[in-house]
Amino acid sequence: MPNVAIVERLDEMSATNEILAANDDLSGVLQALAVRAQQVAGAEFAAISTFDEEGHLTRFVYAGIDEGQARRLGNPPQGLGLLGELARHDRPIRLEDLTKHPASSGWPEGHPDMCAFLGVPIRAGGRTIGSLYMTRTRGAQPFNETEELSAAILSLQAAGSVAAALARERRGRLFLLEERARIARDLHDGTIQSLYALGLECDALANRCDFPGEAREVLADGVERINDLIADIRTYITMLEAETPEGQPELSRDLAFVVRQIVPAGIDTVTNITAAALQELSARDSEDLLYIAREALSNAVRHGAPTKVAVDLRQTAEITSLVIQDNGLGFDQANGRKGLGTVTMNTRAERLDADLSILSIPGMGTTVRVAIRRRHDD
Repeated sequence: MPNVAIVERLDEMSATNEILAANDDLSGVLQALAVRAQQVAGAEFAAISTFDEEGHLTRFVYAGIDEGQARRLGNPPQGLGLLGELARHDRPIRLEDLTKHPASSGWPEGHPDMCAFLGVPIRAGGRTIGSLYMTRTRGAQPFNETEELSAAILSLQAAGSVAAALARERRGRLFLLEERARIARDLHDGTIQSLYALGLECDALANRCDFPGEAREVLADGVERINDLIADIRTYITMLEAETPEGQPELSRDLAFVVRQIVPAGIDTVTNITAAALQELSARDSEDLLYIAREALSNAVRHGAPTKVAVDLRQTAEITSLVIQDNGLGFDQANGRKGLGTVTMNTRAERLDADLSILSIPGMGTTVRVAIRRRHDD
């Protein structure tokens, strides 16, 4: 290799190291690497994915597609076709026309007509944990050996950062699951039993004939409120103990998982997730949004008797929004009781620095909407 080319590769590696050093969370690492892949290979479009132990695509972050186009494309890729093919490779794939590859599965409507393709696996621990994808539109020059080399070097540098970020998220996820189990036990063994004992005492006092009628009414109302609170806590415990994927939270997978878990057969469901909405959400953002979705769906099923529920995650120029809507019974917001679930949804929304709104019309259903202000780069 000529000395000039060696210097260029070293400069590229140095710049990549600086970029990776500035990011430690998985979302930041993946976004930085997608942009870097676009740069080092001279690609029009680039993306990076991660795979689980079974080779299923778990994350997909892109660069080069504008926001409006990404919103029109709708759901993110599922790892089928050529994208999934790289999960089974340990070497780069360079194609002059990717549409001619046997694994190519075509494009959704509105997708750029990509032609030249360069895919490089990211390997760590003896398996492919992710892949870099670089493409150019039809009519552009195919990728050459030098660009393949630059992308391969980038994948080697990326391997350590991606593996470390995945490990951090998994440890955090396992800790969270353990904490949820502990809190559920504490609520069941301590809080509910204490409330139950208090309810029995209030009920006994409410039935004493020597107490004034007004006092007995207040006590009876207190018993009803305690029973409602116990029911709320039991529902909360059920949600804490609900089966949850142990890997890092991924909204494109986990929202569908939550819908299947909570909504019984016989209720029509619609889930819409746009790829653009997933780009800027951290693992903690995803966790909070999943909780809000779970609580809203649980309320709809338990209290609303709906025939249809819809979950919609999308992005505009200013916000990323999650909407859960049902066509059930609805409720009178002026006279409805603010339960534990609503309080906790508000707490999650505050942590997201988001606006939470609940609109319910008796006989017409309920809409829960959380809007997160986007974190634009300066």
